[in-house]
Amino acid sequence: MPSFGGVLISLACIYVAYVGYQFLSIFYPKECTASSSTAYCLQPAFPLGKAKFTLELYGRASAVPGTKAEFIFAERSLKLTEPFERTFSVPLPVQVVKNASDYQITLALFPEGASHGVHSPDAVHSTITVTAFRKPGARARNLLGAGEDSSSKLGVGSESAKSDSPWIHWRSVLTINSLNSPFAFDRNAFPPELQHLVKLQSQDAYLPIISASRLSFKEADLVQVNSTDTRALLTLRFEPVSIGQLRLLQTLELSVESLKSFGFRDTDIDDVKAIFNDTNFYLLLLTIFVSVFHLVFDFLAFKNDIAFWRQMDRSVGISSTAVLWRCISGFVVLLYLAEEKTSLLVVAPAAVQLVIELWKLSKVFKLSRPGLGAPIGAERKTGALDSQGTRYLSYVMLPLCAGAPIYSLMYVPHKSWYSWTINSMANCVYAFGFLFMTPQLFINYKMKSVAHLPWKALTYKAFNTFIDDLFAFIIRMPTAHRLACFRDDVIFIIYMYQRWLYPVDKSRTNEFGQSFDEAEPSSGDAGDKVKSE
Repeated sequence: MPSFGGVLISLACIYVAYVGYQFLSIFYPKECTASSSTAYCLQPAFPLGKAKFTLELYGRASAVPGTKAEFIFAERSLKLTEPFERTFSVPLPVQVVKNASDYQITLALFPEGASHGVHSPDAVHSTITVTAFRKPGARARNLLGAGEDSSSKLGVGSESAKSDSPWIHWRSVLTINSLNSPFAFDRNAFPPELQHLVKLQSQDAYLPIISASRLSFKEADLVQVNSTDTRALLTLRFEPVSIGQLRLLQTLELSVESLKSFGFRDTDIDDVKAIFNDTNFYLLLLTIFVSVFHLVFDFLAFKNDIAFWRQMDRSVGISSTAVLWRCISGFVVLLYLAEEKTSLLVVAPAAVQLVIELWKLSKVFKLSRPGLGAPIGAERKTGALDSQGTRYLSYVMLPLCAGAPIYSLMYVPHKSWYSWTINSMANCVYAFGFLFMTPQLFINYKMKSVAHLPWKALTYKAFNTFIDDLFAFIIRMPTAHRLACFRDDVIFIIYMYQRWLYPVDKSRTNEFGQSFDEAEPSSGDAGDKVKSE
């Protein structure tokens, strides 16, 4: 009978294979060839590698209908297969500066030397809004009053500083995509996600495809427009992509925007965009693969951890200090992640883990079973070793935990006293969390045993730890939280060394009066069932 974990992992593999096939069909579509049906093939109207074009940008305030668009920038002798990047300043209309209107940019691409320029029949156009309304963020300052307020360096306008209402922000980066190679489309099977980008020159020829990418917009690129600003800098990036990449980008633009209806914040949507922005097919497939298995291992780790602790009736070999620390640190980390507006992809698992740790704490301190009785000798030995390890730890921990917040208060700007408190506590948790995990290692060393640990749950968590190492550089999170991922690697390696050093012999009774049944029941996913003799 296959185990639940095995079935779940198999289903995950099937799902990843299906998604991989779908992405393969998007990235490498079938091209229309002369042997199929030449009458229904759409060919490029211009040879992409040889023809030269002119790209012009025009801008206007969108809230003023009938306003003539003003010329902004032009790139001449442009080859659609060659990327480039330009930075230039854009004049801001009064309506935008006064927080009364968005700003739109219209792109016009036409063959070099075309007689009518932007009005040429061979010109293609695309319009995009390059502003957004956001609430001004809290300004960091020195809480002791020494030094310059960091908001003055940012040039925050007085109107936005005094109001919590949304204020106009400028998108400082604009990315334009085009096809990097000619592609023949089948008119009878034209990709629906590209239909709004295609303009026909004739029945069998289409004009160059360009797209102003909304998927490349990032919250980090937003710059607040102040009442004194008259111009804003814009970085224009021209990035040719393959037909598969363009199809994927257009599909994801629609999907990502729909996330707002499910309550996702703009910063959370940014994290989803970051996963797909690097549209290398194999890297994208790897990202999907590890994402799915991260969820699977998260679920299996929670399941086996809960099953192990549900059947535990004694706290032999378990460090109560470590469990208490995980509860406190989990609560502090959750507040810190919320304060830093971290992605829900990081916050949600942290919240679930905190609930489980609180339940474990009730088990360790026998809050859920008050009539269990006095602790047995092995539990008293565990408690003594736990206290000894904690005492050694306090000699290092207390001076460091006291000095770090004082240094932060004196030299690091913070948004508020609450922010300083949460940041200081979180930094202590991250920096010295490694030390707080050592009492359990100390107990294992003194007892020369690891039989009391939920190894199946630890294994699933270890898989997730190594996956977290990869996601630490993909998903937006505080630097301290990113470093904590690598801290967990060190702890697990030490656990594995102790498991090798103190192997569990299931054929004999251990020092706690327990034996391990090799003939596990079919629901063995709960871990190695420990039977008390």
